[in-house]
Amino acid sequence: MNVPLASLPAVYADESSNSGQNLLDPDQPVFTVAGVHLPDELAASIVDEVRSQLPSTQGEPKYGSLARSSRGRKALTRAFEQLPPGSTRSFVVNKPFMVMTKLVDTLVETRAHADGFNLYENGEALALADLLHMGGPVLGDAAAYRHLQQAFVDWVRQRTSTDELFAVVAAFKESIPTRHSNFAEYIEVLEYCRGVADETAADLAAGGQRDLLDPAVTSLYVLCTSFAETLGQFRLVHDESKVIDRHATELRMAHLLPDLARPGQFLKGLGATQIDFADSKAHPQLQLADWAAGAVRQWATHMELGGGNQFARDLEYVVRPWVVGTIWPTNPES
Repeated sequence: MNVPLASLPAVYADESSNSGQNLLDPDQPVFTVAGVHLPDELAASIVDEVRSQLPSTQGEPKYGSLARSSRGRKALTRAFEQLPPGSTRSFVVNKPFMVMTKLVDTLVETRAHADGFNLYENGEALALADLLHMGGPVLGDAAAYRHLQQAFVDWVRQRTSTDELFAVVAAFKESIPTRHSNFAEYIEVLEYCRGVADETAADLAAGGQRDLLDPAVTSLYVLCTSFAETLGQFRLVHDESKVIDRHATELRMAHLLPDLARPGQFLKGLGATQIDFADSKAHPQLQLADWAAGAVRQWATHMELGGGNQFARDLEYVVRPWVVGTIWPTNPES
């Protein structure tokens, strides 16, 4: 039975620090998307209370400006205290690590699939990306590893050739000392994927796999499926996003695609029966989503880089319960 759209619950979502396919932007190492499901009255009350604590001359209170002042940080803390449990959720991406997950997905998994192996079923693809990311700068030359990351990103963005990419792969392998020859064998796996790379490069040149490295679509999918577990079907209102707009149909039809991690089954349905785009000024929930995404991003950046102010560290207790999924390397201490 079709449920009238107007009667469906609404989820409002916004992003923080999306640099598109430029996953190695040194100033933005973390991407987040956050969603909120709140009644209009409560959302408006929270936003109005924050505004009342700010100078009357201040425009729309974005997270970045609020977090820079003591008054703004206090207002944010008070706002977050009023969010009911389960109303706010977020997905977090470590961008440098995502480079390795995409390299494995694009080259190694495709080659393995052609050879009859499913690297997703038991988590081998993620494990390989984790091994390359954690071991690359330690077991090989750190600068050569960073060059490999950048070469892959540039290759996907069609700024370098496949020959140049594999020359960098070979140079990184040569940087690995003989005592770490076992690790070098994993780099040889990349070299075996040259045929896949040639085919992929042709597809990219023809306009295929657009936004391959952009974290927004995957992140939003996981966020929405999390809300669907408790809300069922809902309306999604997203801050303006060209990438999400381009992939809106793909997202809503995800349930028709096979789940490679669960052979014989399909992906979970998105939950969102419609995706609309709006200006945050028109919806207090979108302003709250901006604040939530910014807070998670600030805390996660502190986790990745260290440093940061006390507010970034204190945010952990607030935002960690919001996180429903990540693309993040394994913590060797966990």
